[in-house]
Amino acid sequence: MRRLFLSLSLFFTGFLSYASSPEYIALADSADNYIKRERWADAERVIISALRLEPANFSNSLLLSNLGVVQTGMKRYEDALESFRLGLSIAPNSSTLHNNRARTLLHLKRGDEALEDIEASLKIDSIQEWPLQMKGLLLLENNKLEESKDIFNLLCHHFPYNDVGMAALGRISEKEGNKEDALRYYDEALRLSDNPETRSWRILLKIDMENYSGAASELRESIAKYPEYPYFYLWRGYLSRLNYRDEEAIADKKIALSKGADSKLVEIYIP
Repeated sequence: MRRLFLSLSLFFTGFLSYASSPEYIALADSADNYIKRERWADAERVIISALRLEPANFSNSLLLSNLGVVQTGMKRYEDALESFRLGLSIAPNSSTLHNNRARTLLHLKRGDEALEDIEASLKIDSIQEWPLQMKGLLLLENNKLEESKDIFNLLCHHFPYNDVGMAALGRISEKEGNKEDALRYYDEALRLSDNPETRSWRILLKIDMENYSGAASELRESIAKYPEYPYFYLWRGYLSRLNYRDEEAIADKKIALSKGADSKLVEIYIP
């Protein structure tokens, strides 16, 4: 699930006016433009100016949400959490604030706290794509298969083009021992969006199902398309090891490690 947890782009909130002065609106609009261009320091400067200009404006909850996004972009995570806390003190029923704080908590690897924010957001609006996706992933990470399956089925029902949910259903089916179902889910996920991680899961499943020729064919195609993805070399080496081609296995082990594969995982498959 590495790709799914690391791709945590934050949402910023477009400005909404609550009888604000033209200067306040202009500052908020400038902040939006800076955020879109990831000019974090400039965005922080104009947001703080707007907050100081009208400290009692209800729209400050949105500005504080954006400030937390900016501070997360600057890797000032504790400052971001404080901004989200202040925003929620103004607008406790803001799903955006809960979602953005959850994203920052995930950067800090505080998954349990992130899940609390995600669940709070889903109580406000039960059908949201990112919160459902992340709730399912966090439950799956904790091996809560039935709960995560329910979440992903709901996600795929309402958002049928979500490849993450489809791939996750494949992972769940595989963990439950339903390999043919898992293969179908992976096929559908890759039809929706081709990415190396889902390909990697499908290849390893084919190896597990002893479909060595199918795995080898897909490895050749995948390495040609994603030559920097380390785990294709690990699975190719693993396949060589299963077929007693130890020299080839060791060579691919070295390539996988050089491209950033997790050394502990590499040692499991090619000791």
